[in-house]
Amino acid sequence: MPIVGFDGHGILPSLTEGSDVVRGRNDWGAKIIALLTGTMMVWSLSACGQQAPEPAPSTTQSLSSSTADTGQVAVFLPNDGITLSQSTPLNKWTKLNSALEHALTDEGFADKDVTSVKSKNIEDQTKSINDYIERHGDDARPSTIIIAPVAQPDDITRQYGDYVSQSLTTKADAASSDPDDIDQAGHAANLSAALTKAKDEGIHVIMVANTIDGYAPDAYVSMSSIREIAHTQATLLSDKLELSKATADNPRSIEILLPSNGDDTADQEAFTGIWEVLGPYFKSGAAISPSGFLTTESDDNSWSRVTFSGTDKDSAKSALTERLKSDSENAHVPIDGVLAMNDLVASGALSALADLGYEGTSADINPKITIGGIVDNIAGNKDLKKGKVPEPQKMPGSQQSGDDGSGDGSGVSSDDQQQPADDPAWPIVTGYGAYLSNLSSVVNGQQWSTGLERRDDYAQAIAMASAALNAGETLSDVKDLSLSGSTEMNGVDVATIHLSLQNVSAGNLKSALIDPGYISAADAGL
Repeated sequence: MPIVGFDGHGILPSLTEGSDVVRGRNDWGAKIIALLTGTMMVWSLSACGQQAPEPAPSTTQSLSSSTADTGQVAVFLPNDGITLSQSTPLNKWTKLNSALEHALTDEGFADKDVTSVKSKNIEDQTKSINDYIERHGDDARPSTIIIAPVAQPDDITRQYGDYVSQSLTTKADAASSDPDDIDQAGHAANLSAALTKAKDEGIHVIMVANTIDGYAPDAYVSMSSIREIAHTQATLLSDKLELSKATADNPRSIEILLPSNGDDTADQEAFTGIWEVLGPYFKSGAAISPSGFLTTESDDNSWSRVTFSGTDKDSAKSALTERLKSDSENAHVPIDGVLAMNDLVASGALSALADLGYEGTSADINPKITIGGIVDNIAGNKDLKKGKVPEPQKMPGSQQSGDDGSGDGSGVSSDDQQQPADDPAWPIVTGYGAYLSNLSSVVNGQQWSTGLERRDDYAQAIAMASAALNAGETLSDVKDLSLSGSTEMNGVDVATIHLSLQNVSAGNLKSALIDPGYISAADAGL
């Protein structure tokens, strides 16, 4: 087939090699046809040259001109290692890291602009941050560091999960001669210096969970505290048992199991959260403890009365078993509620109750009062649907004085005093941590509640704050970012992100844990 080509001197007809030529054709005729064809092409190209539009911008150019640069983000979290046991809190640093990466991508950050580093100790974390600052160098693109300083939580704190706030001090206690304390303070000071350098270089800093004395970031994410966890459980217990309707004549029986490793400050913080809610009921006699550890004379300094030593399930089991001892071999001491602080303690409490012969589930008590109803009531959305709680047994001679004022607080004031009737009803048991090992107990109602931090919601909020800081926006002006207020840090009011804890019971376990993807139905035994 003939193909028209260009030879550099004009437009000439040419044939591809191997093309067929029709024999007998007049040569001049072929030349005329070729000449006319070439002329027509010249006219066509000339017309196109006069009317050709400007070249369309490339896709890359179009996107770069219409999309603002979200900048870069570096995530520095502790390395919590690999946990195979199901008897651990659901919320771990590794899972927050994954949630953050997804949230940052959804917020518009490119994968190449998101760096994640997990460190086993504070020294490694400090080195990683210094390396990042050095690599950032003269890069004019905006950048934000998201950091949860590596802390050294004790065995008790670990029972609540990785996100419980801890403060790192940069100055060792003058009275302390422990070289580890001195070293840790020095390492914290080095990390503070590195983060200060980052801000000096124009890098924003969002601090998550843990804080450093003397350092103020651009934003702080307060995820949970022991006091808040304790206060929340006390509130749930109070509402579920309708303590507002209890009286000294018909009190509710409650035991508080506060695990301790000897850290008085942590124990006091936890008890303060509990006592803010339950204290008035104990003082009025509307709440009593079968063990006698808390009385009408108790106050917020009575925390040591309800602590127990030990960091395992068996310690909690032994503690509750001892408190619910009965003088009668076949009698069950009435118990309406057990505030167990976390799921590890709750599992010990459940084991003790089963061995002692208590029967039923928490679902038998005020079934119309649910976690969702309590939360809505606290938020002011609706009133609680209240059902009647089974009347607890009167406890003559317990912490309350008898009618004649002769009670001695021992539980029995005279030989002829009536003994309480056998009451094997299963109590309300609260916990925290959403341990996989406890979820089946939540489903069947033996453990009424557990809880955890709203990990995915925090990740979304942190990603939104990162984008806003990189864009030069003030966080309080970001429409969809909910700030809880500010936290004073090193004399500066720092914008703070804090979300309420997610409380979970059998009634909302699917919507709270399964639907968002925290766990599978199989994890809950469903």
